[in-house]
Order: sequence, then structure tokens, then C-alpha cells
Amino acid sequence: MRSLRKIPLTIVIVVMISLLGSWMIYYSTYWGPWVFSDSTEYIVSARNLLAGHGLGLYGPSGAFHPLSLHPPFYSLVLGFFGLFGADLVMTARWIDVSLFGLTILLVGSTLYLFTQSSWLPIMGSLLLFCIPGLVDIFSGAMSEPLFIFTGLAGISLILWFLSVNRDLLLLSAALFSGMSLLTRYSGLSFIITEIICLLIFSHRPWKSRFRSVLIYGGVSCLPIIVWLIGLKVQAINAGTILINANLSGQISKFRLGAMEIFWSWLPFTSLLPQYTYNLARNLLLIFILLMLLAVSLSAWKMHQNNLKVFSASNGLFFAGSLIIFAIAFLLVFCFSYLFTYPTPDLNSRTLLPVQVAAVIAPFLLFLFFTRAWPSVKWLNLIPIFLSFGISISYLHDSIGIVSNYHQSGAGYTSRNWRKSETILFVEQLSPSIPIITNETALVMFYTGRPAYEISELTDRVPRDISNRYGDDLNDPAQKAFQEDGAALVLFNSSLYQFQQLYGAQASNRLGNFTRGLLIYAQTTDGVIYFYPSTRLP
Repeated sequence: MRSLRKIPLTIVIVVMISLLGSWMIYYSTYWGPWVFSDSTEYIVSARNLLAGHGLGLYGPSGAFHPLSLHPPFYSLVLGFFGLFGADLVMTARWIDVSLFGLTILLVGSTLYLFTQSSWLPIMGSLLLFCIPGLVDIFSGAMSEPLFIFTGLAGISLILWFLSVNRDLLLLSAALFSGMSLLTRYSGLSFIITEIICLLIFSHRPWKSRFRSVLIYGGVSCLPIIVWLIGLKVQAINAGTILINANLSGQISKFRLGAMEIFWSWLPFTSLLPQYTYNLARNLLLIFILLMLLAVSLSAWKMHQNNLKVFSASNGLFFAGSLIIFAIAFLLVFCFSYLFTYPTPDLNSRTLLPVQVAAVIAPFLLFLFFTRAWPSVKWLNLIPIFLSFGISISYLHDSIGIVSNYHQSGAGYTSRNWRKSETILFVEQLSPSIPIITNETALVMFYTGRPAYEISELTDRVPRDISNRYGDDLNDPAQKAFQEDGAALVLFNSSLYQFQQLYGAQASNRLGNFTRGLLIYAQTTDGVIYFYPSTRLP
């Protein structure tokens, strides 16, 4: 009991928030973590690894395709727990539950360690607890939770290393950063950030700084180098570098898309003027200028009062590392968006690490500002009220996410898909019958069977609306449908997909698409067809 009394109240509250965060994700994933196509790739790759086939997926032709589009660490973690008989979907759920609480605890503890502030660790933990994007992604079977936790752990350990100069901390930071890079390729931004921190934040001689960079860079990059060499030996490309013919248009698309995402992160957006690019850009520039002005004034005031400006405890180093990370992440992501294929999605999920940094860093700068005027006590109230206001705004959206997921779930683990009658019929089909469907990931997730895609839906190239499916033998899937007795499994979502491609002509296209085909099973959520010359199973 005496030792418990020595634990600061701030840390006790941070621990309580982290436990509440874990419970919230547990409640949110009542139906299991949501699963879509990327999640299916992670989970099925782990299943194939456990079955002794390797880390990857089987194609509809029977060929095995090693995992390459995504780095392997998340699938390896799932597979590790699968060795002990754990269900991989439930494993993903418990990873989410654990890592959300640990991420909150990590950030709160690091804020306390490097600032000794009584309010900032609590406010930072509360903000992370409430961010809707974090709540959403930690409710899914995705690699982002592992990526965010390991990356933030790397930054925290580097800052700790810079404070005490222990090589064990440097190696630990390198290992965590290496895990983040082996989880998502954008983990390179964490490594860039920490190398910059080692160079500019260290007080050691330059020779020692470069030594630290070499050790850190070698250890952190070794796992991904081994992985990429393995892919190269197998003649597999993780991605393709290309020069976009319309580079200026792609840059403009990235700029406009990123700014709209930044705007969506603002609290109380319903009370703000209607979004326009110019308004969002001007507000961002004003905010950056105000932060620079506040930091400059604070540094001047500290210098006037003979206070140490670059003290590890005033929050400036931690804020600087987060700002460097946000810039590095945007540059790495922008490069990928402009020059790699397939092009990564530009949305709130993919830029979520930037939001985490953008939420925490300003409050660290507020702390730096208040430390410059220690006698003006009311200054501490400004960031406290701001953080509470932002948390309330975010919490409203997060509660909606958690409530919806608890009630019905989302993606392939949702309540509706769990009751799919069409999936039951697919499971009863002979393994020798190829499958063609508009929901390939769904079929693979539930049955483990790879399926052909419907080319016009995946390529998003309209066809002659009068053509019947199965009559074009130049298409491997249609050839399998006509000659190999494949089953065409159309879920009800196909109508929406055809509407996106054909608009008002969608019903006509879908009618001609299935004209004269044999109906094997018609259920509440789909229809299974065979080509007319096929003998029904």
C-alpha cells in the first residue's frame, strides 16, 4: 500500500483512462473487429502460414501468391498466436483491445516523463481516447494499431535515450521502429524522424551522434531489408515506381484531398463555416504562424529570465519530434501517392498518424508557453479548457462509432454477413468448382476459397450493356464460367456496384448480365448462377 501511494495521481488517472479505452474497444468489437479486403489478406495469409503453405494467398487458378503489397509483421503476429490454437479474428480483437490501452498509457506516461506536468498527460490521454479515427481503426482487424503503437514507442524511447544516453534504449527504439516499418511501409517516416532527432537534439559530440545513427539505422532497417531481399529472390515486387504522366494533376489531387482531411479533424465542424480549400488553407497558415510566434516569444522570455530554453522537461523536444514526424509522414505518403502503384488511398485512416501528432504537439507547445510565464497561473487554464472542448467534440463522434459497431458490427464480421444464406450455399459447393463473385474478399474470409473477380467491376470499365456474362472467352473468369463449370455468386451489393459504373442503366446491365443463366440458389442476400451448358451440382 505504501508503494502505491508513491504513484503520482496523474499516472493513476492516465492508467484509468487507458483501461477505459481498452474496455471501449472491447465493447465496440462485440461482433468481432471489422474486416474488409485488407483485413482478409492479413488474416488469410496468417492462416496459410499456419497451414504450412507460406505467408500469402492462393489465386483462383490455384497459384500461390506470397504476401507483398503489405509488409508481413501484422500477419506474423496473428500467426504466432494462432500457433497456440487461437482464433485469428478473436486474436485481432484482443490485439486491438490491448494496444489501444497501451497506446494511451504510452503517450500519457511519456508526456509525464518528459514534462513533469500534472495536467498535460491527462489531457493527452483523454484526447487519444476520444479521437474518432483512432477508435474506428482500433475496432478493425488492420495493421494500423500495431503500426501506431510501435512507432510511438520508438519515438518515446529515442527521447529517453537522448536524456540518459543508454545504448539499450537506442537498440530498443530501433527494434520498435523496425517493427513499425515491417508493419507498414510508411513506418519509414518514424525512422526518418528518429534519425533527425538523434542528429539535432543530442548534446553528444558529432562523432557519437553519427555512431548512434548508424546503430539505430542498421538495426531498425534490417528486418525490412531482409523481407525485401526475400521478395526480390522470389522475383516479386512490393510495389512499382512510376513517373505519373499527369504529375501536376496528381499533386493537386493530393493537396486538395489532404486539406479536406485536415478540415475534418477540426472539432465542432458543424459550427464552422462551410468548407472551402482557401478557408482551410488560410486557417492552417494562421495557426502555424501563431504557434511559431508563441514559441518565439516563449524562447525570448525564457532567455530574458535566464531559463534553459532547450530543457528536456519543457515539452519542446517532444513537440519537435512529433512535428518532424508529421512532416516526414506527409512527405513519405506524398511520394507513395505520386510515384508508386498501386496508389495508396488518401483518407482519414491513412493520414491518422499525422492527426495523432497534430493533436498532441500543440499542447506541448502550450506547455512551453506557460513555462515561460510561470507566475501567470491562469495561462494553464487555456490548454485545459481547449483540450476538454476538443475531447467533447471528438467523443460525440466516437460514441456513435462504438454504439453502431456494438449493435451491428461492420464489414464481413457484421451481424448481417454472419447470417448470409449465400455464403452457406457457397460452402456446400464442391472444392473443384471455381468461384466467380463480386465480393472476392468476403468469400475468401468465410470459406477460404479464392475467387475470380468480375473484371468490369474491378477494372471499372463499362462494357456493352447487352452482353451476357460468360460469353467472352478472352476473359479468364468468363472462360472458367463457361468451360470449367464455375459458379457465379452475385451478392445483393452487386446492384450498387453496377450503379456506380452504369448509373441509370444499371438495372438493364444487370438483367442482360444474367440473361439466360441457370439459377442454382436464390437467397435473401444473393443469387448463385451457372452457365446454361453446365450441369448443376
